[in-house]
Amino acid sequence: MVEAAQFAGRARILEQKLRVPRMPASAVPRTRLLRGLADAEADGRVLALVSAPAGAGKTMLLTQWWQRQRSAGVPVAWLALDEHDDDPHVLWSGLLRACGRAVRGVDAAAEVRLAALTPPGDAGNRGFLTAFAEAVDALGGPLWMLIDDVHVIASPRGLACLAGLIRYRPAGLRLVLGSRFDPPLPVARMVLDGQAAEVRAADLAFDRDEAGQLLRHRRLELTEPDLDLLLERTEGWAAGLSLAALSLASQDDVTKYIAGFAGDERPLADYLVAEVLDALSADTVELLLATAVAETLTTDLASRLSGRADAGAVLARLARDNALVSRVGRAPTAYRVHGLLRSFLLAEGTRRDVVGQRRAHVEASRWFADHGLPGPALDHAAGGGDWPRTAELVDRYGLRLLLSGDAGRLTATMRQLPDDLVTEPVTALVAALAALHEGALAVARRHIDLVGRDPSRHRSGRLRLLHTTALMYEARLRGDRGPELVNLIALSDEQVPGEPDLLLLAAVNRGILRIWFGEFLAAEEDLNAALRMARRDGRDALALECLSYLAVSAAARGDADAVNRRTSEAIEFAACRGWSSTGRMPPVYLVAAGAAFERLEDADAARYLALLAAVDADMEPEVELSARLLRACLAAAETPNRHEAVRLLRRAWPYDDAALPPTSVVYFCLTELRLALAAGDRPAAGEALARAERLLGETGDVLVLRALAHAHDGRKAAARAALHPVLAGTTACQLVGAEITGWLLAAHFAAELDEPARAHDALLHALDLAEPRRLYREFVAASGRVRSLLIHGEGRFGRYEPFVRTVVGLFGDDAGEGGTATVSGEALTARELELLRDLPSLLSLEEIAGAHVLSVNTVKTHLKAIYRKFDVGSRRQAVDRARELGLL
Repeated sequence: MVEAAQFAGRARILEQKLRVPRMPASAVPRTRLLRGLADAEADGRVLALVSAPAGAGKTMLLTQWWQRQRSAGVPVAWLALDEHDDDPHVLWSGLLRACGRAVRGVDAAAEVRLAALTPPGDAGNRGFLTAFAEAVDALGGPLWMLIDDVHVIASPRGLACLAGLIRYRPAGLRLVLGSRFDPPLPVARMVLDGQAAEVRAADLAFDRDEAGQLLRHRRLELTEPDLDLLLERTEGWAAGLSLAALSLASQDDVTKYIAGFAGDERPLADYLVAEVLDALSADTVELLLATAVAETLTTDLASRLSGRADAGAVLARLARDNALVSRVGRAPTAYRVHGLLRSFLLAEGTRRDVVGQRRAHVEASRWFADHGLPGPALDHAAGGGDWPRTAELVDRYGLRLLLSGDAGRLTATMRQLPDDLVTEPVTALVAALAALHEGALAVARRHIDLVGRDPSRHRSGRLRLLHTTALMYEARLRGDRGPELVNLIALSDEQVPGEPDLLLLAAVNRGILRIWFGEFLAAEEDLNAALRMARRDGRDALALECLSYLAVSAAARGDADAVNRRTSEAIEFAACRGWSSTGRMPPVYLVAAGAAFERLEDADAARYLALLAAVDADMEPEVELSARLLRACLAAAETPNRHEAVRLLRRAWPYDDAALPPTSVVYFCLTELRLALAAGDRPAAGEALARAERLLGETGDVLVLRALAHAHDGRKAAARAALHPVLAGTTACQLVGAEITGWLLAAHFAAELDEPARAHDALLHALDLAEPRRLYREFVAASGRVRSLLIHGEGRFGRYEPFVRTVVGLFGDDAGEGGTATVSGEALTARELELLRDLPSLLSLEEIAGAHVLSVNTVKTHLKAIYRKFDVGSRRQAVDRARELGLL
C-alpha cells in the first residue's frame, strides 16, 4: 500500500488509503450510532473507538461520520492503515497527507503549515508532535481524523506512534479509530476519564428497523416473523444480513431458506474463511472445530472437548480479538461462538470426521449432565446418536425439563428416539406428558396406549403415579369425566419419595379434576399444596395453573373475595412473566368475566372475555364452552329483544351433552330458563329445564329451576312443593345463585299470601348468601313483589343494608333500560301471552273475550296483570313495550 520511493521527506502514500470508501446505494444510515457519536462529542469526548469483528459495519459507520462532518463544513481526514504503517515515518506521512487534504479549501494557511512538517522516523519525537499540534490548533476549529484498520498495527514502534498521537493530541483534534479488536493504546483510561467513547459489536448489530431498511434497499420485503427469524439467525451481524439478502432474492420459499440459513452457505462460508479463519493459526481453528458442538463453552468444557489445557486462554484471546467469539455474561470463563461461524464449523467438522463429532457430542452430554444441566445433556446425547443414553436422560430428567419450561426440547428429542426405545413404559409416559403439555392429544393417546390404561399393574410406585398422572392429564384435556376418574384420583395420592416434580404434576391434575366432582375443599387443599411446591422449586408455569384453578374453585363455591384475590394474583403473576396470552390464562379470564357479570359489571366482563379470546392456545373443553355461553349471556343481557336473547343462548349450546362442571351447567341453564320464561318461549324453557335434568339429575338446583317453570305457569302449589326440599335443607344446591333464586321465589310466594314475616325471613336467607359474594344479578331478576319488599323494607336488613341499597339502585337502572332480566314468578303467563298478541288488533275487549271464550272481567284482570308487569298504564303502551321486548 506504500511505494518505497520518498518525496519531499515523506513516504509516498497510495491514493486508495486516503480515499473514503464509496457508499453503496443499499447502505443503511446508522442514524442511532451517528447520534451517539455526536452526543459523545457534545459531552467532551475527543476520541471514539469502534471495535468489532470483521463484517460488523465499522468502515461503513466511519464513512457515514465522514460524510456527516464534511457536509457540515468541518474538515475531516481519512486514512486506512496497512502493515506498512508499522513504520512511524510511513504512518506519519499518511496522517499528514490526510490532514492536508482535509483542510484543503477550508484553510490555505493550515494546509501550508501541515505541508511544511517532515514526518519523524521515530515514534516519540516531541518536537514534531509540538509542531503538529500548533499547526492543527491554528485552524481555530475542530479537525476530525478517522483512522480505519488500526488492528494491523502490531510493532511497538507503530503502536507507540499512535499512542503519542493520542497522548499529545492537539486540542482541536478529534479521533475515531476503527479496529477489529481493542488495540494496546491508552483508550481505556480515557474512557474512564470521560474523554473517550466506545462502539462495540453489540452496538453495531442491526436492529429490526435497520435490517428492514437493508432488505428494502435490495427490493426485499419480508414478513415480520421472517424478519425476526433472519435477525435471530444472523444476530444482527451486518455481513451475515448482507450475504443472506444476496441469496434471498432468488429463493422461492423465503421462510424455509431463512430457517436453514447457516455458515455453510457458499458466499458466507467463503467470507468466514477469508475474513475470520484465515487470520487464525491452524491449531486455533482445530480447537474451534473440536468445541463447536457446544453452543456455550466454559474453559473446562472447552478443555474436555479439545484435549487442550490452554483452551480457555485461546478462547479469551479470540474474544479479546473480536474473532466472532464473545464472553457470556460477566463471567470471564464462559464463551460463545457467533451462530453463523459455529454452524460453519459444525458443517466443516461433519465433513472432516462425522464419527469424531458424534463422540464430541456424547462427551459434551456427559459434561452437562455432571454439571446439573439436563437440557443441553439431552440435546448432545441425541446429537451424538447415543440413543440408550438419550432414553436414560429422558427417564431421569424428562419431568424436570417439562415443568421448567423445556417441553419443546423434550418433545423434539422424543421425535428422534427409535421406536423400540419409545415403547419403554417410563419413556412412553414422559413422551405422553410432553405431548399433553403441548396439546397434542392424538400423540399423547398413542404413547399412553403403548403402556395400557391400568396403572395399578405396575410394581414400581413411581411408574404407577407417572401412569396415573398421564391418564388424569389426558382426561382433563379431553373433557372425559367418566366414573373411572374417581379411581385415578384415589391412585394419584400415592407418595413417591425423591420425585418432587411427579408429585407436583399429580397434585395439580388431581386438584383440577376434584373441582369437576364438586370436591372443592379437597381440590383447594391439593392446589394449595401444589402451589407451595411450585413456588419452592421455581415451577412458575404450574404455579400459574394452580392460581387459575384456585380461582375456579372459589367461583364454584361463590367466594367472591377469594375469586378477586386469586384472579388478581394470577393476572399480575402472568403479566410479570409475559404470559398474559398463554394457554394457562383462559380459566382466570373466564372466572374474572363471570364474577364481573354477576356483579352487573358488564363492561369488565366483556374486557376479560376479550382477553380470553386473544389467547392463541387450545383450551380445555369446559373452559371453551363456558366462555362461549358467557359471551351469549352477555349479549343476551344487552339486547332488549327477549326472543333474540333466548336464541343467542340456545345457539351457544353444543348439540351433544355439554362437558361442563355441574355448577356451570346450573348457571347457564338457570340463565337460559329465565330468558325463555320472560320471552314466553315455552319450548325453549322446556329445553333448558330438560337439559338441566339430564346433566344434573335430581339436585336442589334442578328443583329450583322446576319451581320457576311451575310458578310461570301458575302452578304455585307445585312450585312450592319443588322448593320445599331446598328451603328445608334436605336437598342441596350446587350453585349458590340457584339457592338464592329459591329463597327469592319463596319471598315472592309469602308476599303474595300476605305473610310479611315469612317473606322478610326468606329475603334475609337470600341476602345472607348473596351479600358476601356480591351476587346482584339474582336480585335484579326478582319479581316486582320482591323488589317492593326490598325498597320498602329499608332499615330492616341490618348489616345487609349497604348491599340492599346497591341492589335497589340497580333496579332503577334496569327499569330505565327496559330490563331484559326475567322476573321470578312475574313473567307473563301463557294466557296473558295469548291475550297480549291480540292487543295490537282493533278488536274490542268484548271481541277479545269472545275469541278466547272468556268473560270480559277475566280479560280485564289479565290486562291489569300485563300492565303491572310491564310497568305501563295503557293498551298502546303495553303493545309498544311488548314490541321492545320481542314478545310481539
